[in-house]
Amino acid sequence: MIVVFLPAYNEEDALGRLVAKFDVEILKAGSAYRIVVLDDGSSDRTAAVAQELSKKYPLELLRHPVNQGLGQTIIDGFKHVSETTSPDDVVITMDCDDTHEPRYMHEALAKIREGFDVVILSRYQEGGGEQGLSATKSFLSRGAGLFLKFFFPIRGVQEYSCGYRVLKASVLHKAHKVFGDRFIRLPHLGFVVTPELLIKFRMLGCRIAEVPFVLKYDQKVGKSKNKPMRTIKGYFALVTLYWGRKAPRGA
Repeated sequence: MIVVFLPAYNEEDALGRLVAKFDVEILKAGSAYRIVVLDDGSSDRTAAVAQELSKKYPLELLRHPVNQGLGQTIIDGFKHVSETTSPDDVVITMDCDDTHEPRYMHEALAKIREGFDVVILSRYQEGGGEQGLSATKSFLSRGAGLFLKFFFPIRGVQEYSCGYRVLKASVLHKAHKVFGDRFIRLPHLGFVVTPELLIKFRMLGCRIAEVPFVLKYDQKVGKSKNKPMRTIKGYFALVTLYWGRKAPRGA
């Protein structure tokens, strides 16, 4: 079973397109699947669109009554996914704004079958790239990756800030067992949750790999929800919190 987790905030225009693409690609993979959408208190019709989609696709809608931010959405979504999957399931997570194309998941699924625990979809692997991203955002993303790689090196990994990932459900089960409520400690810093998760997987000794994908930022509808200064502050907080730290005993 493939379980797709989509954190959603004001994505009424993108959600339907993304779900339809997933249906096509997962059927190509020959796997049963379900999609979990967690609507983070959207002020548009995201929840209504998800409910309509659930009549056609195997989609489950979860909701925050009020907006709580990406960090808390990831916490609650991953907890639900962890509690409702078996160890043999595969979890795919990505942004819900239609900038991450599901067709790139096949190579990542092949890596999972090879024995890797976590596979990152990376702009920086040969064959990857980005479209529609400003020079400033591209520079900041590249710089963030270099900064985090210096403090938290992972062999073969260059992409630390992209939320498009494929992982074994057993990894989530282990992470919740080992770290408990401290799995994600910086939810208030928004997009910092993405590298924090990777750091935790690293602490658990997961086998981590990358495969290429092209970020389609030119397909994004609406404004970015990322706040660059808060994110930069969060990267320094990650170093303070985790640099040199190991997973608790028994991990």
